[in-house]
Amino acid sequence: MTGGGMGVRGAALVVGAVLVLGGCGKSTDGAGASSTPATSAAATTTNKDAALWDPCSLPESALTATGLDPATKESGVFGNQFPGSKTCGWRSNAKWYDLTVYSIDKTLQDIRNRTDFEGFTTTTVGSHDAVQFFWNDDPNRLNCFIAVGLSQGSVTFEAQTRYSIGKQGDPCVETHRHADDLIKNLPAS
Repeated sequence: MTGGGMGVRGAALVVGAVLVLGGCGKSTDGAGASSTPATSAAATTTNKDAALWDPCSLPESALTATGLDPATKESGVFGNQFPGSKTCGWRSNAKWYDLTVYSIDKTLQDIRNRTDFEGFTTTTVGSHDAVQFFWNDDPNRLNCFIAVGLSQGSVTFEAQTRYSIGKQGDPCVETHRHADDLIKNLPAS
């Protein structure tokens, strides 16, 4: 997936992951050697993380009905935008944008308090309170977020324009449409 936020931020994530996973120690067999002991991913999962709803559990039928391609599912993409989140993303059938869903333990107010977001607009998705917002370094509004308040914290939807294709509609219209279509599949609040 190569959406706007996925492009630059994704490249930085991949480079960071390669550096972390590749290790920095000496090696005699051509393989990277880590200077710290390895730990399992399961050991780093907190109980709070385990309690978060997993957006990759959205039914394929719901994804198809809202115009997303289930075959393009990417788990764990760009969780750095919401540290501690569970994330999942899909390519839209329209091809000009991707949709990422973040499940996080932060409230709508916590999101409003972040300094890297701007343009907050109160809205609703189904019967849930929600807030629409943008990256503060995205003056062309190529990406759009809508966070929906739930008992676990919130679930955030983000439509990301694919730079290789360009903006062919309003990312906020698409984000809201997908959120409205998928809300019935989210955990009860």
